[in-house]
Amino acid sequence: MERCKVAVLWPCDGAQRAELERSGGERCEFLYAEGLTREERLPLLQQAEVIFGEPGIREIVQCPKLRWIQLSWAGTDAYTMREGFPQRVALTNASGCFRTVIPEYVLAVLLEMCRNLKDYAAFQQQGIYRRLREQVVLSGKRALIMGAGDIGTGTARRLKAFDVHVTGMRRTERNYPDCYDAMITRDGLSEALGEADIVVGCLPFTKDTVRMLDAEMLGRMKDDALLVNVGRGNLIDTDALVRELQAGRFRGVALDVTDPEPLPPGHPLWSMDRVVLTPHVAGQSFGFCRDTEDKVVRLACRNLERYLEGKEPENLVNFETGYAS
Repeated sequence: MERCKVAVLWPCDGAQRAELERSGGERCEFLYAEGLTREERLPLLQQAEVIFGEPGIREIVQCPKLRWIQLSWAGTDAYTMREGFPQRVALTNASGCFRTVIPEYVLAVLLEMCRNLKDYAAFQQQGIYRRLREQVVLSGKRALIMGAGDIGTGTARRLKAFDVHVTGMRRTERNYPDCYDAMITRDGLSEALGEADIVVGCLPFTKDTVRMLDAEMLGRMKDDALLVNVGRGNLIDTDALVRELQAGRFRGVALDVTDPEPLPPGHPLWSMDRVVLTPHVAGQSFGFCRDTEDKVVRLACRNLERYLEGKEPENLVNFETGYAS
């Protein structure tokens, strides 16, 4: 019986490779592509029935044996929002693997903006001893989390520990975890933005989320609100955000994702002192956070076992919605 060939694009170390190979047992042959160029790895991918990693669509359509791809990302828009992805190939994402690393980023930047730590770090480099404007605390604030999935819920749990009133926003009305004080759908967004001291974007890129925070919605937010985006940059109308900041609105804005990404040289956001910019690292896995890497590997192992048994995998992506089941 021919073994299932699994191409691995992730830079796994020895322990992670061993874990993958244990899950496949004698039924799988693993082909590791780390360090290969796209041209060099294509013959390897063309042998594969399964790919662990993020191949390009041009590569995917050249792989006739391919039946399933396991991503190390939670976002799926590189595939669901582009044409050409073959219907015969199942796609699963890594939702559930970022419920620690991204919420901790959100807490880090919120606390930084509340306590002026970015400014104090700059003063330290200049040898300046100076106290800045009023500081604020998270306790007692009202937060709106746009996207009450795994990442949003992880964020809600941490904010509750700071005595924050948390409202979540999701696509449909259904029961929600106790870490939320309230839950809305998009119909309630306008009112909720006006009440929130903190707004956190955790939404993926779908046809329904683009520019959800446009000029009108940004205008409804409080003048001293804190805004954090860890989902996709095109949730926010960047030009409208710049205008709001130039008008003196918002206490602080933290963007791990931007539109465009990266921002071009000379863009106004680079030099705004109330803005924290990071290069899409809140939820990086391989090469950035071992805890997240190991969660992705364990998910891949579980799904490989399910695939070999003919069962539906975890996190199967629905191409109509862009979300995983």
